[in-house]
Formats: sequence, structure tokens, C-alpha cells
Amino acid sequence: MTRLTSIAVVTVGLLASAAPAFAQQAEIAAKLNEDGKALMYDAKYAESSAKFRDAVARVPEPKYFFNLCTSLFAEGKFSDAMTACGGVSKNSPTAELDAKTTKLMERIEAEAKKQNVPLVMTGGGGGDPNDPGNTAPPDPTNHTPPGPTTGPGQTAPQYQQAYGRPPEQQNLFKSTSSDNRYTWTLGFDVFGGGGKFGGGDFYGNVAAGFRIKGDYLLNAAMRLGSQAWFSYTKFTQGDDQATSSQAYNLSIMDLGIGLYKDLCIKDRLCLRPLAGVELSFLSPGDEMGEDGSTEFNYTAAGARLELGAHFAFGSRLEHVLGLAIGANAYSPVFSESGYYAAEDIELDQGGAAGYVSLGYTYRFNTPLGSSPFVTLE
Repeated sequence: MTRLTSIAVVTVGLLASAAPAFAQQAEIAAKLNEDGKALMYDAKYAESSAKFRDAVARVPEPKYFFNLCTSLFAEGKFSDAMTACGGVSKNSPTAELDAKTTKLMERIEAEAKKQNVPLVMTGGGGGDPNDPGNTAPPDPTNHTPPGPTTGPGQTAPQYQQAYGRPPEQQNLFKSTSSDNRYTWTLGFDVFGGGGKFGGGDFYGNVAAGFRIKGDYLLNAAMRLGSQAWFSYTKFTQGDDQATSSQAYNLSIMDLGIGLYKDLCIKDRLCLRPLAGVELSFLSPGDEMGEDGSTEFNYTAAGARLELGAHFAFGSRLEHVLGLAIGANAYSPVFSESGYYAAEDIELDQGGAAGYVSLGYTYRFNTPLGSSPFVTLE
């Protein structure tokens, strides 16, 4: 075997042995990046910065530098964040990511200026302050006199990082990871089932309706949230002719609020138990006012129990289809202003209805009425 052939064989062997190790490091780095994004969502910025920094150390991908820049900015470490953002351009980012990084750096500079915090970028990601080509100003908060910069035994200037407050804008970022996490939602259900209101057959036993709902995630780590809703339910007409010369249908409007917990089995599938209370407004026989509109002149208290299964899809699992079974229970009316007395139309006895519902929900992961400044990679 010639010397050239031996060198080629050794080189190929080294490359072959290095490939699995690099793949393993890339896998670990990707997992650290996802962990960091989850921590960012839970506002654990210091912990997320540690995850992103570890990912960068293993595989210096530009997206990891970008996420590290965002988390450091959220901590109020503006100079460190600029350093991390500087690492994006040094690792061949896409044009889109490069533009996002420029936008984020401008935001950091504006916040630092607002808080009177000097920016001094150091290290491989953002330049070395001892590099003559780096024009970053010295940190005025460092009161240690620097030594001379030239000559034998003389020291280079030392810089002390100055940290600021976390930026006031809460909707700094959003995550595109498929993690079933969100801030608030809007949704719509249709449902049908059966039940009974009153003691006889004054009202029918079949009920159907719709619900408009909104969720707000109270604790992301526990996946515990609150739901508010408006629903409309209609019981069919009864057939108790002995009680009245005519049978009535019954319309109910519910305003409710409750608590729920998402129990996620897989990335896209979650179970949700929910319990809540309602204020219910009733209209027997679609009682009409003088202007011809339906009047809800009877008021009761209600409760709702539900167990749902939710399947999420989309790039960040923002679309959700839900199937649920549940029940509403109603107290006897405690306020009335209609033509009939409650006992005459069996609204003094309360009622209940079970249902099956099908719904759609859209998830938002920014504060109400806001849009994110950047999207985590």
C-alpha cells in the first residue's frame, strides 16, 4: 500500500467515525433548543438562555444563536444579546433569519438606549472589545482604571457588562414549536342531546344549540386554564296538554365561566375535564316583547361539567378540533318578570340536559390584542 493510499484510508476512517458523533451532538442540540423554547414560553428566561447556550456550544447553528439572543434580551442582558445576535451572521443564516436578526438587534439597541445601558459586545458572537476594528464604546459603569494598551507587561482594557431591566413589551416573541401551548383561544361548538325541565311534559326532551367560547391559559406549566362562554340551548315543544292549552318549547341563554386542565396524551391529542358555573336566562315559548323580539324574563343558576378530547394541527398546533360529552344542570328560577308565574310553567323545578358537542378552536400565543415581535426558531 502506498503512502498516499494509507493517508486516504486513515482520512476516510476518521470521517466515518466522526459522523455518528456529530449526528449525536446535533440531536442533543435540537432537543436543548426545544427545551429552551418551552422555558421561554414559561417566562424562565435564565434557564432558557442556558439551554440555548448549550445548544450553540454543541452545534453553532444560526437559529440557536438567534434564540439565545432573544432569551438574553428578555433577561435584560442587552450586550450579551447583541453578542449572540452577532453569531447569527457568522454562521451562514438564511436571508429571512438574517433580516429577523437585524430587526431584533435594532430593538435591543432601542431598548438599551431607552434605559441608558451601554452596549459592549464581546466574544465570538459579537466581536472582541480589544479588537481595533470594534468600535463599541467602553462601559462607563466600570470605574476600574484600565492599564496601558501597549508595551511589554501592559494590560488590555477590561470591560464590565451593564445589565438593564427586561423589556416592558410582553409580546416579545412567540414559539413555533408543536407543544400544545398557547395564551388564549377563540372557539365555537355545536351540540345536541336530551334532558328534562320541570316535573311533567310541559317542555320537550330534545335539546340542541351552539356555544361561543374563549380560553385563557392561567398556568402554562400545569396546563391549567379558564374558559368563558355564551351558549344558546333550545328544548323542543312538550306535549302535556293537561297542564296547558298549549305546550311550550324553552330557550335558554347561558353566560358561564369555568376551569379546565389539558391532559395531553400525545403531541396533538389532549383530554380536557372542565367544570363551571352559569347564569341562565330562560324564555318559555319564545315569549315576545312589544317590539317582536324574544324576551328572556326568567333567571336561574346553572352548572356545566364536560370531558372533551381535542386534536390539534397546524404548524404550531394552532387549529383544534374537539369532541366532548357534557351536562348542564339548572336551578329553579330565582327571578321572574314574565307573563306567567314560574310555578305555572314548571320553571320552579329546575332541569338538566346532557349533550355531545363538536367544535373548532383557534389558539393565540400572544397577549390579547397583541402580535409577537419575533418568532423563535
